[in-house]
Amino acid sequence: MDTLPMDPLPEPAIIADVLNTPRIQSQHITNVGALPNQDNILASIQAPTQQMQDQGQQTKQQIQEQVQEQVQEQVQALRDDLNKKMQDQGQQVQALTRQIQALRDDLGQRVKTLEYRQSNVEIAFANKYLLRDYGGSVLQPLVDIRNGRKIPGFPRTHPQLDRTKKAIVDAILPAIGIRLSPHTPLKAKREAIARRWFLK
Repeated sequence: MDTLPMDPLPEPAIIADVLNTPRIQSQHITNVGALPNQDNILASIQAPTQQMQDQGQQTKQQIQEQVQEQVQEQVQALRDDLNKKMQDQGQQVQALTRQIQALRDDLGQRVKTLEYRQSNVEIAFANKYLLRDYGGSVLQPLVDIRNGRKIPGFPRTHPQLDRTKKAIVDAILPAIGIRLSPHTPLKAKREAIARRWFLK
């Protein structure tokens, strides 16, 4: 098999001469000058860093806005709930007020009824005692002796009026099953009668 002849390698001195030519040296200088300098290196490092800082600031601002919005929503929800509870309590208070007023009206009506019944009984007893004491001289009905109003045919300031009041009460007490001391004040006797009738 035939081989092609090879050119002999140049001498080392020839290689050194070629490298030292001005053309080769200028290419070396140009290639070295094309390498990145210190400013380019710093710029290449600072650009991503600034971008990351901007992104971080933007993310922080977004998070703050989201948190603030959530807090405002929660505060508004609490306010709405509080207002609703206050309205409910106000309605409950109004309902209780109406119930209390109804109880007061009912109690007032019962007291009026009780006073009317007591007055009728006292008038009946008064007529009985007046007829007995005066031998039938006082025949007209008694007019609410409890209030000291004038009895037809009977002077308002007559001392018999007070004695008649006491006699009426003293006669009613045993009739409804109440036993009190003779020294019990007239007011306490009246209250005892009222309580007994009210319980009925």
